[in-house]
Amino acid sequence: TSVDEDAFQGIRRLKELILSSNKITHLHNKTFHPVPNLRNLDLSYNKLQVLQSEQFKGLRKLLILHLRSNSLKTVPIRVFQDCRNLDFLDLGYNRLRSLSRNAFAGLLKLTELHLEHNQFSKINFAHFPRLFNLRSIYLQWNRIRSLSQGLTWTWSSLHNLDLSGNDIAGIEPGTFQCLPNLQKLNLDSNKLTNVSQETVNA
Repeated sequence: TSVDEDAFQGIRRLKELILSSNKITHLHNKTFHPVPNLRNLDLSYNKLQVLQSEQFKGLRKLLILHLRSNSLKTVPIRVFQDCRNLDFLDLGYNRLRSLSRNAFAGLLKLTELHLEHNQFSKINFAHFPRLFNLRSIYLQWNRIRSLSQGLTWTWSSLHNLDLSGNDIAGIEPGTFQCLPNLQKLNLDSNKLTNVSQETVNA
């Protein structure tokens, strides 16, 4: 099942589009180009396997994007770059295994990012490029075995990091040094045997 590029032609004032809980497997590259005033787009609980490179082009007013519970395996480079005002992004419950360095480029106003219940085995903080306003990341119930800091800048906005339900057995010293304002760190249900002062010292 697909959504054609002209499906929403003629309704430019549309602000909210709910397509959740359908059987959509494919979206045309220009499906949402006719509705640049969208604030809320819900594509959750479908069967999407791929996002097109210009899928969200022109959606500069978009605030909320739900892509939860699809079958996405990758996030195209800069696919969200036009979504400059996006505040909330949910990619939970997909089949993502890795992220490109520029997967979230342009999301300067993002405050909440959901990546839980995917298939990540490693997380490198450097793959979240300068998300200066991000306050919460949800990475619980993946297959994460290791964390890598990789940042050369201070991620002062991040307050909540959920890594519960993974396979983390050890954390390198200084991993969280780039997160000086972290208020909640959830490492429940991992495989940790020892956490040193050097590990958590920020």
